[in-house]
Amino acid sequence: MWLNLESMFNKILIISGPTATGKTDLAVELAKIYHGELVSTDSCQIYKGLDIGTGKDQPGETPIHLIDLITPDQKFSVAQFQKAGLEIINKLHSQNKLPVLVGCSGFYLDSLINQNYDTFSIKPNKLWRLISKKLSVKTLQKIYNFLDKENFSKLNHSDINNHYRLTRKIEIKLSKISPLHQGEMSSRTEGFDILHISLIAPLDFLYDRINTRVQKRLDIGFFDEIKNLLKKYSWSDPGLQIAAYQCLKPYFQNKDVETLHATSLLNTCLQKWRYAEHSDARRQSTYFKSRYSNTASFFDITFPMFKDKIFNLVSEWYNKL
Repeated sequence: MWLNLESMFNKILIISGPTATGKTDLAVELAKIYHGELVSTDSCQIYKGLDIGTGKDQPGETPIHLIDLITPDQKFSVAQFQKAGLEIINKLHSQNKLPVLVGCSGFYLDSLINQNYDTFSIKPNKLWRLISKKLSVKTLQKIYNFLDKENFSKLNHSDINNHYRLTRKIEIKLSKISPLHQGEMSSRTEGFDILHISLIAPLDFLYDRINTRVQKRLDIGFFDEIKNLLKKYSWSDPGLQIAAYQCLKPYFQNKDVETLHATSLLNTCLQKWRYAEHSDARRQSTYFKSRYSNTASFFDITFPMFKDKIFNLVSEWYNKL
């Protein structure tokens, strides 16, 4: 199935879609068939040690890149991700391997495939950074919502509560990307032969899946993961701003109260976590449908034989010179 090596130098397969649609499993299946490796476009899975809470998949024999890049107390921008991602894609192409981009962070994905997405030219604004340090996350949210209401509505729960990322997004919005850098970005990404598969499903179906996944993460030791993280890091660190961790913060700060209250508090925290993931699923669904309506092929995972249709489409694209 993967003898057509010459055409591999510029091919990129994308598997996108909201959380709980089975993107990674599908990406692994296709990577095995077409001599590929996975490239994560998940903004939460860049952190080391945040495994269970972020649903970090370790797909066995199939390599996956751009996970475990930094520790939870470090900052990481979309521009840094873009640079690392393009290096990985170029490396895989040089090895005649198919990069399979998989994830649900639309901004991270867009930074790799959008020719005009370039934030390297926008340098940190020292005055704005100084002001930003004195502002709360809620204030930053209001500022970004005022400046860019459309993109604000598409942020996931983790990004919308991340002080550093909000600061940077506002900084970028207030700046102008130079035409020179846009040209450099275009020359760096033009020529990619991209097939974009985006998975979709009714929200009620995704909610049920999300609820099941939350329980599974609890069963496999999520509480122990948080306890171990808190030995090294604090709740204010960037990585621990992710919804799964922040939603359980009240319980861990008050779990020594009497048993009945602790149980009630835990149930409240877990429900908040489920709702946060439901909200992410809605935002992600809206983002991918609006952002890639003309460039992606959408497949409802609740439809019979949807995988067969995907495999046929990928085969036709892959073997086309």
